[in-house]
Parts: sequence; C-alpha cells; structure tokens
Amino acid sequence: MIGLVAKLSIKPEKENQVADACKEMVKAVNEKETGCLFYEAFKPKDSLSEIWFLEKYTSMEALEEHRQAKHYLEFREKIKDYLAAAPEVTLLDQLQ
Repeated sequence: MIGLVAKLSIKPEKENQVADACKEMVKAVNEKETGCLFYEAFKPKDSLSEIWFLEKYTSMEALEEHRQAKHYLEFREKIKDYLAAAPEVTLLDQLQ
C-alpha cells in the first residue's frame, strides 16, 4: 500500500474555484481509478487558503496511473494559476 498526503496552498479569492475543481477531481478518481482505495479532499477548520488530499493506492503502479490519468492532468491545468505555491506532496509507506 502507498499513502500520499498533498497540500494545496491557494491564492486569495481563488478558494472557491480550487474547491470546486477538487470536488470534481475526487468524484472522477473514485469513479474511475480501481487502484485507488481512498481519495478525499479536506480543508483545515482554520484556513480557507489550503486544501489537503489524503490518498491510498494499492501500489506504486496505481499511483503512477493516477498521475497519468486524463482527469488528473486536466485538474492540474485547471488549478495551476490559482495556487500560491507548488503542491507539497509526501509519499507514505504503510506500517506492517
């Protein structure tokens, strides 16, 4: 199993556009990616300018398929001008 945490930092006044795109992305991943076991977006209770993705994949190959998926590439293109910084991504190995 591969875990992943990704943090998006959003430019002021672009929070709604990014949130809408994230909701669409969550739906697409959960409908189309069989190698993804968990994929959800969260926002901190005290910040409108961040969105966090929590993700779990069956394998590194499934994660790579996610990164090459059409909906993922379209999502990245859609939000790129609304981000204040590059996404922060941490890969995680499941404890055995």
